[in-house]
Formats: sequence, structure tokens, C-alpha cells
Amino acid sequence: MKKNFAFVAFVAALFCAGSLYAKDPEFDDVLRGCAEEICKGIDGKVKTIAVVDVETEFWALSDHIVDELNHWFVRKLDSVNVVTRDEFVAALTRNEIDYNRSGEVTDETMQEFARLGYDCIVKGNFSDVAGGYQLIITALNTESLKQYASWKGKLKAKDPDVKYLIEKSQKSPRPVVKINKKTVVQDGGSGLLGQTSGGGAALKASIIDKNGNPVTTLRPRDVIRFKVESNKNAYLAILCIDAKGKEEWLPMDNNFIRAGESRVFPDLQGAVLRVDEGMYGNEKVVVYAANSQSELPNQGTVMGVKSGTRGLSLGGGSATAETATINYKIVK
Repeated sequence: MKKNFAFVAFVAALFCAGSLYAKDPEFDDVLRGCAEEICKGIDGKVKTIAVVDVETEFWALSDHIVDELNHWFVRKLDSVNVVTRDEFVAALTRNEIDYNRSGEVTDETMQEFARLGYDCIVKGNFSDVAGGYQLIITALNTESLKQYASWKGKLKAKDPDVKYLIEKSQKSPRPVVKINKKTVVQDGGSGLLGQTSGGGAALKASIIDKNGNPVTTLRPRDVIRFKVESNKNAYLAILCIDAKGKEEWLPMDNNFIRAGESRVFPDLQGAVLRVDEGMYGNEKVVVYAANSQSELPNQGTVMGVKSGTRGLSLGGGSATAETATINYKIVK
């Protein structure tokens, strides 16, 4: 698929004035810095890591922190098996281990984690402090309970992401997740791909117009945008196949999608994907979604970027990845 993939550079007219006002770090930037600090303390020392939970009354905030840390650990710890929360819950269920998600982990529970082969557990605490909130994240050895690494950061109460997640938590109680010998009750849609909640496809994809409406026909110079929805946490890869059968992978800034989230691609800042002049016929896009990076297909040619320079070249490519195909037609 030969497409015009333009990257537009924007220059701030008042860049000098901007330096006078320091911008508060965004929440996800803070979590990335936290993950980087934790990685320094555990890299080369552990084989398997699992983020258990964050102790706080705000369940949506806890879930967001866990998902973001998992995302960054996967990207930065090449030699470490990063266990997703859903894989963690499934392992506890298979081994009939009781665990209530609260952020509190006892010594006895840590021993059970060690028995399952997790040599490092990451847990956290989110609490009120003067002028905002404090987040503490700790990585522990499951056998000795010794700390590998610890990070502490402060967040302002006015941070929009923090405020939104707190309000979301206050609007409804946290879905109960109880692990015991017979049942697992999972919160809405955060389980593994292929295990959909209440029926329906776990993955949906479509091409949308500028108003966000699905379309099946495009013309030369039309802007192409892919909308992807998933009711499960997943890692994505998007393969574009033109009318001549040429395959190109779409470069991404962030290929992780959360349960219940809707994402639009391309997601690179300033990037615009258009239909190439003189290209007509039936084309398709295949969206791959998997529970881990290693389950995604191998990357071939990346659109507009030298192959191998972006983060889609992932593992051996397992057949367990779920797919959603978008078929559309280019007309004059």
C-alpha cells in the first residue's frame, strides 16, 4: 500500500515566552518515569515480574497505574517476563489461590506468588498529601521480601487525568474480583482476548471519515483513519494491504489499548495518511491484537519508516493473536 504518510512539523510562535512557564508533568509521563526508575533496580536481577495492585480507594486510578506500569515494563525489560494482570489472575485461579484485589499483600500471599514462579512483585500506594497526592511504587523479591527498587512521586490535585480517574471511581464502586476455588468474577472487559464479557467480538475496527463515521469507499487524496475498539486490554499491530497486494505496517506511537477504549490511528503527532494518487481497487487492513507483545506477528516493511526503527518488530509472531479485517475500495 503506497500511501503518502506526511509528518507535519509545528513551530510555536512564542517559544521564548513558553520557557517562562514550566508545565506540570502529565500523569502518564510521571508513571513512565516511575517505571524507568523501577527498571533500573530490577533489570538483570529478576526473570518474572507482576504488578499486583495499588492500594487506594480509587479503583479506576489503581487500574490505570497498573496498566501503564505493565506497558512500560514490557517495552523496557527485554529479558524479563512481564505478567499482565489478567495472566496473573488466571494463574491464581488455576492454582486455587485466594486473593482479593485491594493493594494489600501479606507475607503469606507473597510466598504463594513465589511458589507460582513470580520472583518479583510490584505494588503501590496512592494517598493524600498537602497540595495533592503521593504515589509510592515498590518492587519486592517474593521469597526474601527484600526491596529491589522503590519510587515516590507527588501529583497535583488539579492534574486532569488524576481528577478524571478519581471521579470515575467515585461514581460507581469497584467491580468485585474474587479469586477462589470455583469462580472468577472479572471487572468489565479486562480479561484475556478471546474471553469476551457478555458475548460479542473482543476486537472491532473500521475506517472513519472526518466526522468519525464508518466508511467503505475512499478516493485519491482522502485522509485514512482507522478506529480500533477492544473490550480487552491488548497490544496492537496494523497491517495495510493495497490493491496490488503490497503489505506495509502502520507505525504507531503507542500500540497498547485498554479494555473498553476506542483508539484512532495513525496516532503519531502531525502524521496524516492519505490514499495515493492513481491507486484504485479493493484494499484491506488487518488489525492484530494480542495479550503480549511477543504474540504479535513479525513486522515487515513499516510505512514511511525504515524497517525496524519502530516498536512493532516483536517476537516470533504467535498464531494466538486475534484479528479484525477492514475491507474497503478505492474509486475515482
